[in-house]
Amino acid sequence: MKRLIFTIAILWFGCLGALAQTPMEWLERMARAERTVALEGVRVTQFFLPEPLPPVREYIVRLGVRYRVEYLQPTPRRGEVLIDDGLQRFHYLPRQKKVQILPSDQPQTLRRRQDMLDRLRRRELLLTVRDAEPIAGRHSVLLEATTADRKPLRRWWIDREHGVILRMEELTPRGEVRMRSEYIRLTAPTEVPPERFEPRFPRQAVQQNILPPARVFNSVSDAQPFVPFTIRQPRELPRGFRLLEVRVRPVRMRPLVSLHYTDEVSSLLLFQTRLPLRPDAPFLRTLAPLSTRVDVWSEGDVNFALLGNAPPAAFDQMRRALR
Repeated sequence: MKRLIFTIAILWFGCLGALAQTPMEWLERMARAERTVALEGVRVTQFFLPEPLPPVREYIVRLGVRYRVEYLQPTPRRGEVLIDDGLQRFHYLPRQKKVQILPSDQPQTLRRRQDMLDRLRRRELLLTVRDAEPIAGRHSVLLEATTADRKPLRRWWIDREHGVILRMEELTPRGEVRMRSEYIRLTAPTEVPPERFEPRFPRQAVQQNILPPARVFNSVSDAQPFVPFTIRQPRELPRGFRLLEVRVRPVRMRPLVSLHYTDEVSSLLLFQTRLPLRPDAPFLRTLAPLSTRVDVWSEGDVNFALLGNAPPAAFDQMRRALR
């Protein structure tokens, strides 16, 4: 009986300790964990809307901004390896016997997280926290982000001990789950050997540089002096979307412009260049390999590509706004 009372007391005070922190403190802790914590486990990601897709199962090793992903499912992707060392991203495609090399996506990920923190401080988004069920056998709290008018955006189940994301859901304004990514097995090793993140692949794999480093700008007006054609912007944005950043990359001596839009849940990327663009261009598919729609067209001597995982209505509205 004493042991039962002791166990209940531990759980009770654990809940109090978790919920004693403010939602902002939990989000800041989550952002800090993404830069510092080591973890190892299996994660399952699945898109449910606009149509269900097969789940993607990955074995992940992470140490702060460095990570290694080995794809286990679906079968066509089994054996693929993705390594990001914080500077470069290496995507090994065994069936094609090649390694695609891109700039690391960590700076953009951290920038998005900091931008969300800033919007929460300005009360443009709202955040609540409450106790939640265990995920992958680990105690968690639930963070829920909504718009200022209380429409759902995203949910995170956060590990109480380490602050890492155990489960994440993207929601539609009606509260439907559009995408879920969660760990089904997870440990937090005390150390991870650096060689786990070394890009070691079979000798016969051909290395293919997809994109050079980019200059990042906060606005189109800041980027325009570096581009010889007028950078197009949509006349209006889908509800909730805003421009996150503008990137300019030199590709074969010509600038490739990308405008990144987000509503904190989904993303839309608008590319503009005088280089030829195809819907199956490697860099388009590699930038967003899951549940991505691509639309390519030309106007005069400038080629455009709109891609993203936004709902069909938002994607179509953006496309119409560019005509």
